Amino acid sequence: KVGSKDETTGLTGVSHWVEHMNFKGTTNIPREQMKGIIEKFGGSWNGYTWIDQTTYMETASTAGLDRMLFIESERMANCVYDPADCESERTVIISELQGGENDPDTLLEQDVIAAAYKVHPYRHPTIGWLSDLQTMTRDDLYQYYRRNYVPNNATVVVVGDVDTDDVLRRVEKQFGGIPAG
Repeated sequence: KVGSKDETTGLTGVSHWVEHMNFKGTTNIPREQMKGIIEKFGGSWNGYTWIDQTTYMETASTAGLDRMLFIESERMANCVYDPADCESERTVIISELQGGENDPDTLLEQDVIAAAYKVHPYRHPTIGWLSDLQTMTRDDLYQYYRRNYVPNNATVVVVGDVDTDDVLRRVEKQFGGIPAG
C-alpha cells in the first residue's frame, strides 16, 4: 500500500527506487542467491511500482511456497541497502527516466497528470523528478523502506493448488515476528 502518492517533494521516485533496492539482497539472502532460489522451483519474479502500490510477485511451483514467503518476509524486514548498490541504482533509474523523456507519449502523460493534479500527490511521476533522484540519499531510501515496508501496510496473495488454512499458517510463521509498524 505504498506508491508515488506517498511521496513528498524532494523524495519523488523513492517508492520506485526502494522497489529496485529490495531486489539487492537481505541480511540472510545474498543478492546473488535471491533469483536462484526462485529458479530452483521453476519460478520467476518481478516487481513494479505505481501510484497506490508497490508489488512483488513470484511464480513458482507449490513446493516453493515456503521459500517464496521467506523471500518476501526477508524483503520486508531485512534488506541491506548497500551504499554502492544505491548509487548504482541511481544511475539505472535516471537512465530509465531519460529514456522516457525520449517518448512523446510519456511526456504528454506526465504533463497532463501534473496539470490535472496540481496539489495532489498523484501529480508526481512514479519514477520521480530528476532533481529529486539526483539528491536523494541512501538514508532517505532506507528510512522510507523502514517506515512503509511493514506487515500492516501489506497484502499477501497466494494463488494455486494450496489449502487456505495451511497458507495462513505459513504466512503467520514467516511474517508474524515482524513488527506491524
